[in-house]
Amino acid sequence: MLPVTDGRIAQSLVAQSLAADSVADTAGAPLLPMAPNYRLPDDNFAVLLNANAGRVTPRLTRAIREVVPQGRLFLTESPEDARQVLTHCVEDEVNTVFAGGGDGTIVDVINTLADLQRDADHVPAVGVLRLGTGNALAHWMKSRNPVGDLRRWRAGKVHRAVPVQMVTTEGTLFPFAGLGYDAAILNDYTWLKGRAAGTWWESLARGIPGYLLAGYLRTLPNYLRRKPPTVTITNLGAPARKIGVDGRELGQAVAAGDVIYRGPATMIGSASTPFYGGGLKMFPHATNRAGRFQLRICAMSPWQAARLIPELWRGTAQHEALQDWYVDRVRMVFDDAMPFQLGGDPRGYRRELTFSLARFPTTLVGQA
Repeated sequence: MLPVTDGRIAQSLVAQSLAADSVADTAGAPLLPMAPNYRLPDDNFAVLLNANAGRVTPRLTRAIREVVPQGRLFLTESPEDARQVLTHCVEDEVNTVFAGGGDGTIVDVINTLADLQRDADHVPAVGVLRLGTGNALAHWMKSRNPVGDLRRWRAGKVHRAVPVQMVTTEGTLFPFAGLGYDAAILNDYTWLKGRAAGTWWESLARGIPGYLLAGYLRTLPNYLRRKPPTVTITNLGAPARKIGVDGRELGQAVAAGDVIYRGPATMIGSASTPFYGGGLKMFPHATNRAGRFQLRICAMSPWQAARLIPELWRGTAQHEALQDWYVDRVRMVFDDAMPFQLGGDPRGYRRELTFSLARFPTTLVGQA
């Protein structure tokens, strides 16, 4: 049973969060940030682990089984397995499904539940377990050791719950995506891991060190030999506003049908959550405006981007070739095919894409 005082703690945390997240705009009115709330754990939950993920080992599975009640832990080996488990959870009206296996696994769970929601009155919230390589969502939701996090849930500790309006493209919901540098680094990282498999330096080619090696040894040299493609970005939705350094809106709004940007681009990113993998705060303004996501346009050279990595990591980067926008629907057309990543997974190349804000939010659950 949970102590009565937890309810007062939850109310206090909500008030503190709203006070900390509110930012004044130029007229002195508060922005409309994504407002988190806090939920008290219950026993109506399940845990879904991607058995193919490198960190989902037999030892970890045994440790989780000791924490999770019998019949609540599911190991899946394919999207079909996961859909069957999630269908069962929806039919049983499970309140929370904890997903582990990396950002790709969590994105797949979000999309499967969104599809099942069409025929259901209730879908679970998605708990974020830190079991991937980049762990962008886990960083944002303050998830730590998955066994410890599940113990906290079982102990009745207050958790953070955030309703997130995902972005969507080509029928897929996602918290972050990008074309250009970031997707190229991801492709090169995948290549590097394959080359390193079974060698003495295999451990150096994984995780953040692997991303950095791939970026500096392969992506950077390749992009130095290429002319940046030209992109035309057209606003298709509500008035778009350029973002200042402090998150405030700048200049005149760009109406639907007008061009937001036309020019060279080495990276185009969009997100409704702040982080890329490894704690890289690529989208510091993603949660500042209700009904908008952050669009980031980068026209920096490879050397300029490399020099700005510390500032990009902290979310404080400033450069004349870097601009950000609050938007809810945009179309991008490139004069050359761009590498594309969605939720941290490579998705090939695209010459045209439309990003839109999803209509209904997804609730993510993490540590308070």
